[in-house]
Amino acid sequence: MISQDLKKLIIRLGIFSIPIVLYVVVLGTIDPFNYFSDSNIISEETEHKTARKLNSLLYNTISFKNHPTPNIIIGDSRIKRLPISEIEKITGDKYFILHSNAAKLNEIIDLFWISTKYSKLENVILGVNFNLFNEYAYANRVNEVEEIINNPLMYIFNGNVLEVIIKAITHHFSSIDIPNVSRNIMLKKALNGKSFKDKKIWWDFNISTVAKNQYSKYRYPENLIDRLKDIDRYCKKNNINLTLLNVPHHKEYRQRVIDFKLTKEESRYKKEIKNIGTVIDYDYSNSITNCRNCFTDPIHTNDSINLLVVKEIFKDSLVIGKKL
Repeated sequence: MISQDLKKLIIRLGIFSIPIVLYVVVLGTIDPFNYFSDSNIISEETEHKTARKLNSLLYNTISFKNHPTPNIIIGDSRIKRLPISEIEKITGDKYFILHSNAAKLNEIIDLFWISTKYSKLENVILGVNFNLFNEYAYANRVNEVEEIINNPLMYIFNGNVLEVIIKAITHHFSSIDIPNVSRNIMLKKALNGKSFKDKKIWWDFNISTVAKNQYSKYRYPENLIDRLKDIDRYCKKNNINLTLLNVPHHKEYRQRVIDFKLTKEESRYKKEIKNIGTVIDYDYSNSITNCRNCFTDPIHTNDSINLLVVKEIFKDSLVIGKKL
């Protein structure tokens, strides 16, 4: 016979487990990151406006794991803007852009090694601009993502996943565009209450504050050079075409390298990466970097320039871009 105390315990455990079971069922049905399956009830548009928008690193890494390609472009938000449809049209091959917003160079390197686990790579492009090339510019988000990918329980009970599920449900049934509240609050505070949607305010903020954060505290990262050389050796051994890409920055942003007396470090950086794969450089004084209308902000070029860059690189017809 089961004692009354044990019966009460079983009932309490059952009641306690109901919301957990319901949550797991909802997660399995919606699954905005496509962790368990691509088959869910929400649209691709909803996924992009919630999961990919709020955690691009987790979303894109899972997406590459589920649909690996032999050709990959890895970088931050600047790389994300390259028109992949045009790349595939020119090459006739499938490409994947594996990006994370505000990615650090060590994370871009980590993503390369993750990609080798899921695909037999043939062509790799890494976005490696000098503003990422700093020992103090470090983050460790990729390791966390890899742990989540390898441990379903970490995914199921991840607070960020729960947040995205709530926002995905909201968007699916109301089509409300979901803002990244924490990011918006942070930016509003950094801008002293001014709107980051005002192009001039956002432009000036990048020149004054973002560049200062990247360049005012600097140490040359020997370890990153060594890690890029490791990638180069791996690619040569496995017959993978490796390209390092410096996208263009507006001249006002480039001026900050001079302001913080880092021109020697930038020259050293370009000299050292020169022998790592093929290096294509757009980040020097040229018709793009001198053109304010070519940019949406000082480090992000507009769609027409992104298209131009893609055509130059993938048609092997460099005019503005140059090989180091």
